[in-house]
Amino acid sequence: MEKLKSKRIPCIGTFLLMAVFMAFSLGAFAQQKSISGVVTESDGNAPMPGVTVVVKGTTTGTITDVDGKYTLMVPANAQTLSFSYIGMLSQDVPISGKSTINVAMKADVIGLDEVVAVGYATKKAGEVTGSVSTVQSAEIQKMQIKNVSEALRGVAGVTVMESNTPGEGATIRVRGLGTINNNDPLWVVDGVPGATVNPNNIESITILKDAAAQAIYGARAANGVVLVTTKAGKKNQAAQVNVSIKTGISYNSNYYDLLNTKEYGEMLWLEAKNTTGATTVTNKIYGTGTTPTIYDYVYPNLGMVGSVDESKYDYYMAGEDGTDTYLITKTNKDGTEWLKEADRNAQYKDISLDLAGGSANTNYSFQVGYLDQEGILKWTGYKRYNIQSNITSNVGDWLEVGERLGVTYSEDKGYQANNNSESSAVSWTYRMPPMIPVKDIAGNYAGTRNIIGNSQNPIFLLDKNQNDLFRQFNASGNVYAKVKILPGLSAKTLFGANYSAYHSKDINYVEKAHAERGTYDNLAEYGRFSMQWNWTNTIEYNKTLDLHNFSVILGTEAVDYRFNEMYAYRYDYYLKSNNYIQLSTGLQGQANSGYLTQWSLFSEFARLNYSYAEKYLLEAVVRRDGSSRFAKNYQYGVFPAFSLGWRISNEPFMANTKNWLDQMKLRGGWGTTGNDQVGGNYNSYTQFGFSLNDSFYGLNGQNGSQGSTGFYQTTFGNENVKWETTRTTNVGFDATVLKNVDVTFDIWKRHTTNMLYQKAIPQVLGQATAPSVNVGEMMNRGFDIAIGYRGSALSKELKFNVNLDFSHYKNEIVKLAGVSGEVLPGTAYREQIYTRSQSGRAFPEFFGYKVLGIFQTADEAAAWPKAFGATGTYNKAGHYKYADLNNDGVINEADRTYIGSPHPDFTAGLNLSVTYKGFDLYALFYCSYGNDMVNYVRRFIDFVQFSGGRSYDRLYNSWGSPYLKDNTKAKLPMAETDDTQSQTVSSAFVEDASYLRLKNLKLGYDMNRLLNTKLRTFQIFGQVSNVFTITKYSGLDPEVNISGANMGVDQGAWPTPRQILFGVNIGI
Repeated sequence: MEKLKSKRIPCIGTFLLMAVFMAFSLGAFAQQKSISGVVTESDGNAPMPGVTVVVKGTTTGTITDVDGKYTLMVPANAQTLSFSYIGMLSQDVPISGKSTINVAMKADVIGLDEVVAVGYATKKAGEVTGSVSTVQSAEIQKMQIKNVSEALRGVAGVTVMESNTPGEGATIRVRGLGTINNNDPLWVVDGVPGATVNPNNIESITILKDAAAQAIYGARAANGVVLVTTKAGKKNQAAQVNVSIKTGISYNSNYYDLLNTKEYGEMLWLEAKNTTGATTVTNKIYGTGTTPTIYDYVYPNLGMVGSVDESKYDYYMAGEDGTDTYLITKTNKDGTEWLKEADRNAQYKDISLDLAGGSANTNYSFQVGYLDQEGILKWTGYKRYNIQSNITSNVGDWLEVGERLGVTYSEDKGYQANNNSESSAVSWTYRMPPMIPVKDIAGNYAGTRNIIGNSQNPIFLLDKNQNDLFRQFNASGNVYAKVKILPGLSAKTLFGANYSAYHSKDINYVEKAHAERGTYDNLAEYGRFSMQWNWTNTIEYNKTLDLHNFSVILGTEAVDYRFNEMYAYRYDYYLKSNNYIQLSTGLQGQANSGYLTQWSLFSEFARLNYSYAEKYLLEAVVRRDGSSRFAKNYQYGVFPAFSLGWRISNEPFMANTKNWLDQMKLRGGWGTTGNDQVGGNYNSYTQFGFSLNDSFYGLNGQNGSQGSTGFYQTTFGNENVKWETTRTTNVGFDATVLKNVDVTFDIWKRHTTNMLYQKAIPQVLGQATAPSVNVGEMMNRGFDIAIGYRGSALSKELKFNVNLDFSHYKNEIVKLAGVSGEVLPGTAYREQIYTRSQSGRAFPEFFGYKVLGIFQTADEAAAWPKAFGATGTYNKAGHYKYADLNNDGVINEADRTYIGSPHPDFTAGLNLSVTYKGFDLYALFYCSYGNDMVNYVRRFIDFVQFSGGRSYDRLYNSWGSPYLKDNTKAKLPMAETDDTQSQTVSSAFVEDASYLRLKNLKLGYDMNRLLNTKLRTFQIFGQVSNVFTITKYSGLDPEVNISGANMGVDQGAWPTPRQILFGVNIGI
């Protein structure tokens, strides 16, 4: 009993304390009153959930519910209520005895009310704690882009490399290169990974740049995530029609400075003199003498004037008429400017029409578009037709359903293949000699056969491939349903699909005038089909407790992808008609192949967001991915992340800054993301193929010494392979000062481990491909700065916005295979490798000899360490002077070093918008500084790679040229008939490719000011793209779309065209 009593005494005491507390509480309650109301946006229509309502000077407060409603018990002596919301102007409203206070919040000019996509949900920009950037529809419409990827130019931390072929997109890199493997970011359009979209359909683009923002996408997010949201109508919006029409021309403004026919002959005589010392030279084109002579014909009777019997002309090969061709070709005495013959003023048309609106329960948006873009090279082009449908409807208060569907059909035509390669049309224009005309005496295409070199006539290639057609059909979209289960609790299911079908028909005619011509016309056809579906299910819960705000999202996602390709080939066609040349009419060379590949992914994810009093923000994310690309023991990976935010400007101790600091948020985050797009879909598995004659293990089970029909091993699998994992740390801040200056700063570090690297295996293991293994590490560090300024003048009739984005990154390979001194070489170009990567260096860098200048005298050359090797004979006056870096008295491979980097020191974008009395001006500048480029084209035009076009410098600025008064100012070594050793990879081929480009300039006028129409909008405009480029780079373009291990090697890519457009935007 005593023990029982001792337990009761504390219980009684507790009860008495609670009674006293309740008494005081009831007394306090008796001195309070209730105030309620509704908070809406400034237009008075849309309710605003999440608005903080506080009794001024106290911590007593609440937050509005999903309908914008609130109820708050306030002290009887309370005087003022404060209403605040991120991105809105705070308001202090006197109570004055009222029990109902309704407030219309006004947007703050600081821009924090902007809604951004963050992965499976949206947030206000001011609530985001990760590193994100957004591009809105209004900004996209100011640019002149044909592909969505081009809209990211100028975004801090994002590198855009355009290809310039018709309809082709750009290569996107987010914060540098994070792996030696696939560096492409993940694109998600309306919740569908990998879907396509027309730029005219876009409402906004959000770029997730750090792991805190990306981790919700787990294994596919290591290279960044780009979220695209398409346009949607608004509820209670009258139907609106928008029409946009653009038309204009594109043209090339950059050309190589090449020699004409007369100069080419002089250059040949100079080569002969420098090589043999001869003053009298014999050449089959320019004759014999002390100077070259230009004759009437380059074939057949070289060196003769007017004595060719043109009646003997024969265009048919032996297989056609029994005798070989006899192609009579006159000399182009002025010289053929091949690139100017190949290019043209290309027409451009872009038309879009959209309809948007909504009722009380439904909103809709429909869009149709047509793009017709001719390429700047003849007979090339791109056409695109697209439709988009977006509908969202509320079926009662508890259910929302919707769909997003986009369908695109496109056609690429003409010779566009192999851009930035030796076989591109641009490459052939600098490889053709100038004395050869476009056509011979019969009007057929002339060429190099029996004349000089081995180049192909680029005009022939463009003309005869004009019927090559590459068709693609894409349909992508989603359907979803969102259910409100309880107040603050909702569930959403989304099913997305992305289907693509591709067909190409490539006819290759024999170029009869080509030095290395084939025998038969041939046809190759490809059919490619892919289907991806994703099913995403999420549950979201939002709860507000006084000044505490919680948001939780839980979800699962399943993704399945399948790809199938079929290929067929035939040659030997009796007729040349495009309609006749089909797979069924080819007489020889039947070849067929195809393959199927697939992968799948299953994921579970969760995200928690917490905020207190709109000052302290927390986000935690975790995702677990399972991928079919990995073996059972390593199929799953877990990717966590967290981030913190502190709106320090809301702290009382910052009160003294209110007159200049409008808001400031500090944020930091850490997280892990993955990359499973490495080593192919089956790197974990040993694979076998079936062959008709290459297998040594026949179907009969017998081992043979000769190939037979059966299976054979094609690859070695690595069942221990894991995910590439990237850990990112990001610290930054967002601030607005003086009401009109926005500043965002991020400093970050990315560390990639388990990087997959194809390790060499002993040759005794056979011909099977080696697997990729987890051995590599890479580090990236950098910072991004974005500064925006909004201003006005002249009584606010003149308004302007200036935005500057500045980015820097430093890339470093920490480890490759763990073997000391191991390097990862780039691709060999004509037996020369220009790039390499190794531990402690960037991926990649240029590697070769360092050129110190040109030997001016024989004595200087003799006194210098010999190149190449102890018995080398290269050193002589007029040759390159290579550095002996190890001071061993000889120039050899041990003296090679890193001679440049394709990575810029920084990139920057500056865009300017100005409006004044109906006029609006937009300009976008882009700068890349500190990046080098290997001008591989110079091996062909500055040296004797083949007998083709030659540069101005080869004759006029090479050492020993009669036109050069001072050899110390020579740009090139002496011109010789064999200069192979001068073509060795060296700093002589590495150029500064920094540039500043005025990318876009647009001027428009609001015609409603002039005509006073009843149209909602009526704007006319003119626009110029690529207005000018300031650069020291001698190639066609300092921006070349090539990445990975060969980044920065220019083989003669399509140049960036200048485009002039006029257009009209009409809103009804």
